[in-house]
Amino acid sequence: MSDATVPIAMPHMGVSVTEGTVLEWYRAEGDSVSAEDVVCQISTDKVDTDVVAPADGVLARIVAQVGQTVAVGEPLAELAVSGEAAAALADAGAQEVAAQEVATEVEPAPEPVAQRESAPAGVRPHRFDPVAAAEAVVPAAGRDGGPVTSPVARRLAVEHGIDLAGVRGSGLRGRIQKADVQAAIENGPPAPAPGPPPAQAPAAGGLPRGYDDVPHEVIALSRQRSVMAEHMIRSRQTAAHMTTEADVDMSAVNRARGELNAARGEAGQRRLTALAFIARAACTALAEFPDLNASFDGERLIRWRDVNLGIAVDTDQGLIVPVIRRCDRLTAPAIGDAIVELAELARTRRLTPDHVRAGTFTLSNPGSVGGISAMAIINQPQVGILGTPAVVRRPVVITDEHGAEAIAIRPVMRLALTFDHRVIDGAYATRCVVRMKHFLETWEAAIYA
Repeated sequence: MSDATVPIAMPHMGVSVTEGTVLEWYRAEGDSVSAEDVVCQISTDKVDTDVVAPADGVLARIVAQVGQTVAVGEPLAELAVSGEAAAALADAGAQEVAAQEVATEVEPAPEPVAQRESAPAGVRPHRFDPVAAAEAVVPAAGRDGGPVTSPVARRLAVEHGIDLAGVRGSGLRGRIQKADVQAAIENGPPAPAPGPPPAQAPAAGGLPRGYDDVPHEVIALSRQRSVMAEHMIRSRQTAAHMTTEADVDMSAVNRARGELNAARGEAGQRRLTALAFIARAACTALAEFPDLNASFDGERLIRWRDVNLGIAVDTDQGLIVPVIRRCDRLTAPAIGDAIVELAELARTRRLTPDHVRAGTFTLSNPGSVGGISAMAIINQPQVGILGTPAVVRRPVVITDEHGAEAIAIRPVMRLALTFDHRVIDGAYATRCVVRMKHFLETWEAAIYA
């Protein structure tokens, strides 16, 4: 069979990731590579990661240069391979598409490691249509009527006075990219100003009007922070956010945690935080309220059979949400260990794409830095997120051993469940958070740990 050329595509790394930027090429055009050899590094709003060759071959052409942003599924480079390898890649891709179609109706797709074990020798399975899964669960862009735009393109449009409503996007699902705005700049004059600028419109130098004489410094946003900001705005514009809360007496958890930590200390193991117990209670409650462990695409609710629990981690680069796979099958101590390990990977920038994909429900933990309120923004395309503020000692009304009411000091946490009111009713969400409260207030290690 004759030689063929196959693309090395921008990988799909989760439904909220639509593009990535090339940071560095490790191989040059004309270099020979083997399957699984790292050829370049890319950056997304979630992680910096390596891209590997899908098969043995020669790097025929680099399509995306350093600094260039490429949509998921678009080629980063072209790899010259044997005809046999090309046929194997096409066959592997076709099988994966079929598996994705079945998974959409039946269950989540198999783990990547299982796919690698069944791959032909010398060939790494690559996603024939890497956007297919995202299209199944991510709402169409621009539902609010405005164009979806990359941060770089938006800044460029502001600088040159370009009205984005008149720019045609060439990116994924019509996304306006830098090249589209540059074309608009070259092809026509900026749109005329509609009238006098508002009081807070940028003045010369890009500062808000009236701030010219205020000492300042300008901090450029990282790519991760810029894309995260766009994701948060898109979530607020897409989902109908509503929050329901419940005060939880954490006395039972504190007792169980003290007993476990005493035993773990003797064994040289890490201490557990309350978050491990809250995560376990959340997973248990979600089994009874499966509509909250789901995704919504505007027309259908997709219930996930596993609880892949995202844990929001604060890092120097910004917020990132690594995922504990099949968290509902883990004990509280195992969840606690997983949280510590993932947080360390996140803060040392060692997360892989597999660490951040396929989350089905998220925990946000402002209590770790002292926050006492925890209404959060939903992590699309999920429909729920649980906020866990700090545990504080409060006076509460209790019933004593004689059946009389009394005032006592108790450690209390106000759990906040934010949900998408388009598909989740308030009563349903409230029953779920009250169920979490029940598990935490009646904690028994033999049942829940």
